[in-house]
Amino acid sequence: MVFLMKRNDIQPVILGGDMSTYSLAREFYEAFGVTSVVIGMDAISVIKKSRFVRMHIVENNGQASVEAAICQIAGQAAGKKVLVIANTDDRVELIENIQDRLPANVVCPLPPHDLMSEVSDKVRFQQLCESYGLDVPQTQIVSLAGSDPIEPTNIPFPLIAKPAASSEYNHFIAQGFQKIYFMHEQAELDRLWAALREAGFGGEFLVQELIEGDDTYMDSLTIYMSREGKATMLSGAHVLLEDHAPTLFGNPVAMITKPMPDLWEKAVRLLEGIGWYGFANIDIKRDPKTGRKLFLDLNPRVGANSFYSAAAGVNPMYVLVRDVIDGDGATQHRIDKNVLYHRVPVSLARRYVRDPELLAHFDAVVAAGQVANPSRCKADTAGSRFAGLLMEKNFIRKFAKFYPEPTDTSF
Repeated sequence: MVFLMKRNDIQPVILGGDMSTYSLAREFYEAFGVTSVVIGMDAISVIKKSRFVRMHIVENNGQASVEAAICQIAGQAAGKKVLVIANTDDRVELIENIQDRLPANVVCPLPPHDLMSEVSDKVRFQQLCESYGLDVPQTQIVSLAGSDPIEPTNIPFPLIAKPAASSEYNHFIAQGFQKIYFMHEQAELDRLWAALREAGFGGEFLVQELIEGDDTYMDSLTIYMSREGKATMLSGAHVLLEDHAPTLFGNPVAMITKPMPDLWEKAVRLLEGIGWYGFANIDIKRDPKTGRKLFLDLNPRVGANSFYSAAAGVNPMYVLVRDVIDGDGATQHRIDKNVLYHRVPVSLARRYVRDPELLAHFDAVVAAGQVANPSRCKADTAGSRFAGLLMEKNFIRKFAKFYPEPTDTSF
């Protein structure tokens, strides 16, 4: 295999164990020919059977266990830079809490805490978008604190309801609450408020206008801002299909990569304005009625589907290492081709594309062989690839249960 820059002076360490963890390890391997160490209590079979991942099992995912693991790995790699990353809110927070106690050869590339908290709050993100001239949906902020009655919303039904800050809400998902709610009437909304308060949630929720259009009206941007304040990675994709399982709702599972210069320009203007550093993964929806491009939220990390960028020619881990290890924070990399990124079977993704022009484009990209699945790495073991194939096929059952046919609202 030809690597972008074969090297032996770095040791990637990834906190996690899911498919996004594997994608990061694959990106490190394809960029530098290195094996990543994955820290966790367990991991999916795609990771455990991989030739470019070494598992470091911990008894629990608490700070003490993870800190001890990183220190041990750093000691074993004394002549290398140990790059510690994560791709979920809780583990990013964990790294932030322990980074000052880690050995000198450990690098933790995190955005500034205050900025990360600010953009993770969907209320504040909306305010930032408006101040930089970016369009956002009509939104009402509802506080669940206290016991005072909550006034009926003035946003027309049907509408969307979702938590303002994921960090305050994640453990409620484990109790059966959803990431996003589609509400038809006030009575449904009132029942949700009562259930959340009974469960002990006292944070803020957003009640938001419903932007119609199925999953194919979504766009995804992944941008990297260097320590010099430059946009050194610009990636984008036209979403075709999102996960519809309640706890994973909205995560893209099929996309076609494409240059998005107008959206890149708008997003970079905001990121430069607030002094952002690191990865930013931004969700945008196009309103089929008005043509508006509405900025929905910003995830302060590379995102679960980072491999779409690597498939289109810009490897996120290469860009990261060139900045934080090598000090190249000026060279810009932007995708310039169409690739079908998919985690579901290609035939399943195709079934949800209803627009004839988009379907023709889909078929042309597939016919040209421009297709990529993060779990189908030719350089990896047959066992890892087979485990990935089983995960891909499992989506057939999931979509039959949660989203058997496309709808005009994606709900």
